[in-house]
Amino acid sequence: MAEAAASSPALRRMDSIRRHLLPAPPPVLHQNPSSAAGVEPSPVIIGGMVLDIHAKPSMLPQPGTTVPGMVKYISGGVARNIAECICKLGTRPFMISVVGNDMAGDFLLKYWRSAGICTDGILQVNDVTTPIVSNVFDGSGELIAGVASVGAVENFLSPSWINQFRLHISAAPLLMLDANLSPRSLEGACKIAHESGVPVFFEPVSVVKSSRIASIAKYITYTSPNEIELVAMANALSPPQKYNFVKMEQCKNKAEAVEYLFEMLSPSMFFLLKKGIKLLLVTLGSNGVFICCKESTSFMKDQQKSGIMPFSTQLLEKLEGWFPSNMIANLPREGSSRTFVFHLPVVSASVVSLTGAGDCFVGGVISALCGGLDIMQCVAIGIAVAKASVESEANIPDKFCTASIADDAKRTLLSAKRMWCK
Repeated sequence: MAEAAASSPALRRMDSIRRHLLPAPPPVLHQNPSSAAGVEPSPVIIGGMVLDIHAKPSMLPQPGTTVPGMVKYISGGVARNIAECICKLGTRPFMISVVGNDMAGDFLLKYWRSAGICTDGILQVNDVTTPIVSNVFDGSGELIAGVASVGAVENFLSPSWINQFRLHISAAPLLMLDANLSPRSLEGACKIAHESGVPVFFEPVSVVKSSRIASIAKYITYTSPNEIELVAMANALSPPQKYNFVKMEQCKNKAEAVEYLFEMLSPSMFFLLKKGIKLLLVTLGSNGVFICCKESTSFMKDQQKSGIMPFSTQLLEKLEGWFPSNMIANLPREGSSRTFVFHLPVVSASVVSLTGAGDCFVGGVISALCGGLDIMQCVAIGIAVAKASVESEANIPDKFCTASIADDAKRTLLSAKRMWCK
């Protein structure tokens, strides 16, 4: 006893020196009380909450100087946008993300608090800058240039933070991940979902970050790349690079453009299906969407286990029992391993801003999936919701007109075409 007491001051001094010399440990993440009890099933959305700074010049930008225009702060981030869209379509999401304890972080949390959405999964960290993306657009709403500072998502949206909401993920009808997450966090979240049979929706975010699918492809049920993200994902899974995409310089009409896109992209699509991805939704901008999958795939978690989530009642009423008679096949269907590719066109829109269109497409698809609709109707709704977004200044419109969405979805389905069946 006396010997231990004598050595105690020396041990305390050594401990003091150790604390000064070694780097500070990561912040302690305390168990969230709500995750220890039973949780209500909600789609879980994990990824970036970002303050978008939108700069739109009123004249042609000049290199090396400023020009007059309009600058706005807008709530953004791929995962955040998708979660807000889902909420406005009548489905309550559970968001897992990170912001700084600063003005931008408070700005981003304002909508969540005003809408009464649970913020337990959003980590607010002191002395950390909230993710910010600064975008410059041309007069037609197309992005000219942008700079993203989203390091906080990779550094603090860690596997240990995500793991605290294991019960939320296990109870969810669907898990959506955006590629702003670090590879370790993506893999950790996917494994939790896989253990409970929860389908995973991967949003590639950008060409560079889309390659993060390499370690998680076998867990992915859905993914929604554009043309160049699709090719980047295929190349990430098949080094050295085998796949490419060359934009068509001229085409006589939409049908010719769609045929060319299918010819260019089908090798990448079929390869990704072989690598374990269940369903590809390839967004083609004004040329619509390709749906690519194996016919025998089951997409959603067992409805007996998950139940059908709340969805826009008005929208369901307008779509209930409606499906175009010219559709050759519906998806999914058991008992076959054929590969299907469908093309769904977009509805013409008066473009104001294109930045939220992809996120609203995914939000519309996810919300409709959780509402129990089939995949063709879900994609048509996603296209209709994206149309509402491009006609709005904000990333996510203040409100959606259910009558317009239903009508646009019906028009899209009536023009759907089967591109491939083998």
